Amino acid sequence: MKYRVAPEIFQQFPNFRRVVVLAENIDNRGENPELTALLRRAEESVRSETLAAFPDLPRLTIWVEAFKALGINPKKTPPSVINMIKRVRGGKELPYINHLVCIFNCLSLENLLSCGGDDLGLVEGDLSLTIADGSENYSPLGQPEVREHPKAGEVIYMDTANKEVFCRCWCWKNGDVSKLTEATSRTAINIDGMLPAFTLDDMMTIGRRAAELLTRFTGARTELKVLAPETPEFDVPEHIG
Repeated sequence: MKYRVAPEIFQQFPNFRRVVVLAENIDNRGENPELTALLRRAEESVRSETLAAFPDLPRLTIWVEAFKALGINPKKTPPSVINMIKRVRGGKELPYINHLVCIFNCLSLENLLSCGGDDLGLVEGDLSLTIADGSENYSPLGQPEVREHPKAGEVIYMDTANKEVFCRCWCWKNGDVSKLTEATSRTAINIDGMLPAFTLDDMMTIGRRAAELLTRFTGARTELKVLAPETPEFDVPEHIG
């Protein structure tokens, strides 16, 4: 299995970087009170007055500008991290879906970045962050019976074998087909950022934090990869470590 970013994306957004945390041997069952407490602390961090002007922070405006450049209205189709911050600042607590979802929600709130994950056991072909032609298939999270097609020109994350879309509009909404469940034993956690709002060192530090949490709370073995203009693809190993 390969994991690649299409050259058109790096051509238009040369400052984009994606750190991928590969993990296997995962126990994703149950709920951990310590991890729940981390999530609640992360929520409190974005409710502070220092984040009152969060829409204007560079770590978030990079996505607003990227969406606009792609012809996407970021108010109607908000980047996931902005939508999450609004939800939490409105007083809502995020549900504890499972360990993996909780971990990447913590990372998103702690660092104000887009972060998500998918079940590698459900991938049939290669993983690709690419430009949609409109023929791809997408089922919204929690709605497996619904079938949609992304708009041509939209940035999507997909399985090349069956053209199933795992995430629409770059970092807007995850799909149902690759969702993380208690049965998930292998995953790829994606950590997205753009220079100079994030340095690659920043993102690698966050990736190592993700790996530490994955090992601590799920028993996973992990490996970090970087997708950048000079390294636009890598082979996903059959086994880690």
